[in-house]
Amino acid sequence: MKVWMWPKSSQLNFYNDLLSDSLSGAGMDIVDLRHGKLMLKLGGVKTGDVVHIHWMHHAYQNENLLLFIVKSFFFICSMVYLKLRRVQLIWTIHNLYPHHMMFIGMERFMRSLICRFCSKLIVASDSIKSKVMSEFGVPASKLFVVKHGHYLGVYKPKGMNIRELYNINDDADVYLFLGAIKAYKGVEDLIEAFNAVKTRQTYLIIAGKADQEMLEYLKSVKDNQNIVMDLRFIPNEEVADLISAVDVMVMPYKEITTSGTAILGLSFKKLIVMPDNDFIHEYFKEDMVVSYEPADGNGLQNAMKAALNVKREENTPKYEEVLKELEWSAIAQQVKNVYQGWG
Repeated sequence: MKVWMWPKSSQLNFYNDLLSDSLSGAGMDIVDLRHGKLMLKLGGVKTGDVVHIHWMHHAYQNENLLLFIVKSFFFICSMVYLKLRRVQLIWTIHNLYPHHMMFIGMERFMRSLICRFCSKLIVASDSIKSKVMSEFGVPASKLFVVKHGHYLGVYKPKGMNIRELYNINDDADVYLFLGAIKAYKGVEDLIEAFNAVKTRQTYLIIAGKADQEMLEYLKSVKDNQNIVMDLRFIPNEEVADLISAVDVMVMPYKEITTSGTAILGLSFKKLIVMPDNDFIHEYFKEDMVVSYEPADGNGLQNAMKAALNVKREENTPKYEEVLKELEWSAIAQQVKNVYQGWG
């Protein structure tokens, strides 16, 4: 069975590489449908093949409404073609909606239509499954839950002394925000909360590339004492040293379905602070996450203080037990079963 994966690999996230490599190891023939090449390559797809797409909005979105409609039309034609060729179209729904949307009505229409064209849909948790069923009218029989795999051993340490690099002493308590910096990720709330709880011995590292809106905000922050801003894409070879150097990872996201960054933190056995949500309850166990209610104005700062207390208690959460459930070989077998119709 040939699987046309869009994308097979990504420079921004190892998720696709890990999935594709694991499926290859399970005997699948994985072909790369690179971004921008979908329409050009579909002519090579044959009856019985699988086309597996992860982020559908790249195929139809545009900030110009007319171009959005034109791209949507051609993508619908592509799905009709696959249907006529009796090719399985599989979509892994990572987010209910894209983080950036110009035309909400059109977005909902397209995603509902795509769900109908797809042979099967994969989601990373039961909570997302319920949301997809409710939002897009998808029957439960079409949805398959396959968890997001871990990042154990993926990011190798380089031996960088991150604390020395950022001028942070060894005894300090350090919070980390890691990843692309966009408005929905709640960095403004994080800075406000940190400034409310910080002492001389607490630091916040904000590491990641900011979009223009957030870059302007971060440059305007006046109370930035003990806040280290490394506003660039953090190279893969620096990730392990950076995470290993901190005490707590903070993810005050305003929207959460599945968080790859949270699973990255889990893979490094780091305590995480994030808003209470279904994802936490399906992926984490006791003492791995300190959660808070987003509606509570002091929730984030209280959770950040509580996280340091949890850290000092030196409990031993059952990381190995949780990470075993996220082994890529098992995930590849589950996805292979979905392809082959075993559920």
